[in-house]
Amino acid sequence: MKLARELELRLERLVDGTTSAVFRGRMHPVEIADRLIRQVDFLKTSGEGGPEIPNRLEVRINRADLDVELDVGELARELTHAVEATAAARGWRTRGPVEVEVVADTATPRGLVECVGRTEVGDRPYWGQLIADDGRTVVTLRDNRIVIGRALDADAIVPFPEVSRHHALVVRDAEGIHLSDLDSANGTFHNGRRVGAEPVRIVPGDEIVLARIPFVFRTVG
Repeated sequence: MKLARELELRLERLVDGTTSAVFRGRMHPVEIADRLIRQVDFLKTSGEGGPEIPNRLEVRINRADLDVELDVGELARELTHAVEATAAARGWRTRGPVEVEVVADTATPRGLVECVGRTEVGDRPYWGQLIADDGRTVVTLRDNRIVIGRALDADAIVPFPEVSRHHALVVRDAEGIHLSDLDSANGTFHNGRRVGAEPVRIVPGDEIVLARIPFVFRTVG
């Protein structure tokens, strides 16, 4: 569950110029982030779209574990980035933007990072699209795991009767972007080949057919 080196470097910048002696008996931001990610992993649940985590997180740390010079607001922003980046790398669904709040108190036992979370559905920036051949239907891909279908509770709604209520799943993680079929009635096809429950990797420019409706996959950003 160790943080990626890029995340560690971001967190280390919070304490640039601070000697290691200052953190004797206190928690370094990298350690706080590492413990938070472990806590978030425990909060992970599994739904039809796969693993998902709460996107609103409250982190409680004993005040004595935090260096008095540390900007708690900046720490919260960097922890938010760490959770977002980890979710993207591991393909965790969040259902909305991640936000971490850091609460420094004296009730939390020394040496512990306590975390509670809840899900607050909200719009995320889209990172990909499925664009129909007619150009009028555009399916936006916003989360790390997206259930596509005609049902109102689908993450990306395709309002055509040929499309199943929960038709296909798109997953984005550190290994790339993958597509699988959710036992749809009329099938999912990738570049002319039928897709099953086993995920297939997709790249920009690929043709994705849901039932009989062709789309072109593209990424943004």
